[in-house]
Amino acid sequence: MFCGISGEAPKEPVVCKSNGILYEKRLIEQYVEEHGKDPVTNEPLSLDDILPVKSSPRTAFPRPPTHSSVPSLLMALQNEYDAIVFETLELRKQYDTVRQDLANALYTNDASMRVIARLMKERDEAREALSSVHTSLGMPSSSGAHEDVEMTQAANPTMNSVTSLPVNVMEQIDSTAAALTKDRRARIKRGGSEGYPTSASAASLQAQSPIPSEHHASSPGIAAIDTSADGALVLTGGKDASVHVLDRTANKAVAKLEGHTKPVTSVVFSGRSNPAAGDSAKEAPTPLYAASASDDGTVRIWRCNDKGQYELAHTIASTTVTGLSVHPTDSLLGSASRDGSWSIYSLETGECLLHVPAANATDEQGAGFVYESFAFHPDGQLAATGTSDGVIRIWDVKQGQQSAVFRGHEGAVHTLDFSQNGYLLAAASRGAQHVKIWDLRKLDVTRVVDADATIQEVRFDPTAQLLAVVTAMNVRVFGGKSLELCATLDVNNGLCAQWCPNDGALLIGAQDCNVGVFSL
Repeated sequence: MFCGISGEAPKEPVVCKSNGILYEKRLIEQYVEEHGKDPVTNEPLSLDDILPVKSSPRTAFPRPPTHSSVPSLLMALQNEYDAIVFETLELRKQYDTVRQDLANALYTNDASMRVIARLMKERDEAREALSSVHTSLGMPSSSGAHEDVEMTQAANPTMNSVTSLPVNVMEQIDSTAAALTKDRRARIKRGGSEGYPTSASAASLQAQSPIPSEHHASSPGIAAIDTSADGALVLTGGKDASVHVLDRTANKAVAKLEGHTKPVTSVVFSGRSNPAAGDSAKEAPTPLYAASASDDGTVRIWRCNDKGQYELAHTIASTTVTGLSVHPTDSLLGSASRDGSWSIYSLETGECLLHVPAANATDEQGAGFVYESFAFHPDGQLAATGTSDGVIRIWDVKQGQQSAVFRGHEGAVHTLDFSQNGYLLAAASRGAQHVKIWDLRKLDVTRVVDADATIQEVRFDPTAQLLAVVTAMNVRVFGGKSLELCATLDVNNGLCAQWCPNDGALLIGAQDCNVGVFSL
């Protein structure tokens, strides 16, 4: 028989009445006094539950030794031994507990790995199904869709301000501006080729066969229009939430770009920020990118593939975007929103390179930052935003800093456009019947052009000699240095307009969903 604590034969054995375990009397009494429970079963235990085991013959124990004798040293060693025995017991119990916890943790980890494997399998199946849906709808299957994305707040570019562009982008802007500034005067002086309208011949602009756009009649109206640098393609955005690519030569729609869920507010082609005018424009390549913005709070970037078809490349979440413009580098896309922010994105990656958030308050004269329009300057160093309270803000593109403020419009500046010579900015406010021409050299209004009707849009032509003003009653063309009225085109319910760089034709989007064409 051995002690349940020390594992050795007891000198004075006792037994527990509840479980029959044998102990050394001095060890069990010490343990019960300290812990009040059985050291083996952990059940409550008192000294009354311990019975002595009577044995014969009894051994007479020696009298207690003194500390100065050898027996006293033996007693001290005995006490140390007893302490080690108790500590060993506790360690053994802890060891058993840790083994049990480790077994439970290993089981839990194994179960978690099986669950993760099942979820990854379901994720891969869902990706394959989504890819099949994209293929059936004619949408691109982005390679980035198969990469895991860290779900952080910074993944949304509109949540954080990016106060300046990357250095390499700044260098690209500077080099582009230097090249364009050097060439601009000669290009403007050269003007268009023979047959391109001028201020003298604009009165001879005649209506040609309209281009059907195939926008739905249930939500009539072409709200935005743009042309390619060679004038061969026309991009239209309708109130029916669709975007169409039209072929001027074939006089028909060749593609429908779907995805928006609310009316389209702006469309742009890349490649025509500084287009050549006349015959030289015909050598321009097919636009690599098209972009569209909608009231649904998204900007969609479409890329032209090897077959000449536009596929969705990026979808950028934003608030209501009221203005889009492609930067002269043809690699950047600028946008302005009614939430008071404006941004610059990479056309290639869709990444937000610059985000200027709304100011926390109005400026020193009480003007706000709710933007209704946006445009890049022809050299790409500046950008303009028109606000809902009649203010035009000029921005340094590279640093996102305000450079100038033009005041004096009576309502929301919903349309503005820079002339290609880089000197003038035409702008009109909603409800107004005149266009203010701002001189960027004088930072003041240089002239006012009367339209005699509510203005929908203003557009300078690539030669900087003609200005088209779209109103609800007609389209007026002004020309020359003094911008005198050259022609009044009979167009009812016009909404937007754009000049074709190759032949100077004026394309007009109207409420009837057709694109009107006026040329010499």
